[in-house]
Amino acid sequence: MTDVKTMNAPSQKADELNVKMAASQEAIEAFCWDFQQWLNRKVSSRDAFASELLLREALVNAVEHGCASDPERKIQCVVRGGKGRILIAVSDPGPGFDWASQLSLVPSPEATSGRGVAIYRDYATRLRFNTAGNSIFICLRLNGPSLAGRALND
Repeated sequence: MTDVKTMNAPSQKADELNVKMAASQEAIEAFCWDFQQWLNRKVSSRDAFASELLLREALVNAVEHGCASDPERKIQCVVRGGKGRILIAVSDPGPGFDWASQLSLVPSPEATSGRGVAIYRDYATRLRFNTAGNSIFICLRLNGPSLAGRALND
């Protein structure tokens, strides 16, 4: 399913997907299809939902905010599975954002933007940003608790 016009074919190992993709919604969809196939028999449906939600949120943020939806710019994404967890790392060439100021914000239920950190908090087990805020590392413990109620970057 990978569209070589929108992304380099992901390198696939049994426990890893690694791709440098165009900053476009089409590339996100193609990569998420590959991700679903890779994940297919590895996790429960609850963990599959959480994994894809976290991956999509990180990729959409990288496309929209880090690359201004410019498909000439590239996003790096690595997903690893094993030892009862899924690890997701996404980096973009943008200037980043002040993630620390977002940690305690709670978006309104009607909000259509500004929900990323809340999604990470509700579904991820562990979360790290680089200092600039243009790279994110997400850990989801399979069948495990989320960050809800705990401090981020622990």
